[in-house]
Amino acid sequence: MFLRLGPRRQTEVPIAALIPNVITTLSLCCGLASIHFSLLAKSAKMPEGMDPAVWQHSCFSKAVVAIGLAMVFDALDGRAARLLRVSSKFGAVLDSLSDFVSFGIAPAVILHEWILAPVLSPIDLAAVMIYALCAGLRLARFTAGSPAPKAPAMANYFVGMPTPGAAGAVMIPTMVQLSRDVPWTPWPWLSISLAIGIGLMMVSRVPTFAFKKLSVNRRLVAPLLILVGLLVVSLATHFWLTLAGLAAFNLLLTPFAWILGRKARATELNQTTVSLPAIDRNGPLN
Repeated sequence: MFLRLGPRRQTEVPIAALIPNVITTLSLCCGLASIHFSLLAKSAKMPEGMDPAVWQHSCFSKAVVAIGLAMVFDALDGRAARLLRVSSKFGAVLDSLSDFVSFGIAPAVILHEWILAPVLSPIDLAAVMIYALCAGLRLARFTAGSPAPKAPAMANYFVGMPTPGAAGAVMIPTMVQLSRDVPWTPWPWLSISLAIGIGLMMVSRVPTFAFKKLSVNRRLVAPLLILVGLLVVSLATHFWLTLAGLAAFNLLLTPFAWILGRKARATELNQTTVSLPAIDRNGPLN
């Protein structure tokens, strides 16, 4: 029997404990699907009589959409684990493996197979390798090390750029090229610079915004909902350009996060210093 009603044995796992791992597995499958479509675009399995440009556009579109779905599942698995109050070392390792495949390897394969494929110089290969290696190093660092408690002022910040945001930023040239609205072929040096720069940001100590912990003033709720509606309209009419714009906006917020993070940390250190009791260097008076 795979399912059992009533008291559980020690060798059985509750169904609720499996839900976060199932969602993480779906994210991993999306990353593998993205790699599949990227490699399929340049294979000999193109339907007979089909335009090679149309075939490649279709395959790479599916590859990028698969990474987007992986981002959705990656955002859901942690929330499911907290909601169900289930966590395990296995789940943490599986999540890191899924992130490495979906946000480290899959974007690197897209860059390798499409954006940089016409030339593929040693610099291009180095840029792709640096990005993938930095994604792996970041995930290994946070999986192997015990998470240090964050100061209250830094609760709204990540340390370095998280891998989902890095994947979106490094694919900005890809999404622009997928768009039919902009007749522009991204410059190879732009993709190389993004891959190297974003890779280094992943392993850096630069703070970036953690939007999931931000709050909104009540007066801004209605304008925010209107903005969401406009965003949906933009996605329906200019899908790839809108995604590229969102990824670029997230990337451009990094300098502001760095400035505000440093100010918040300095303010908290000053408050901690002021609150400490004064020390009498002459000793107690008798």
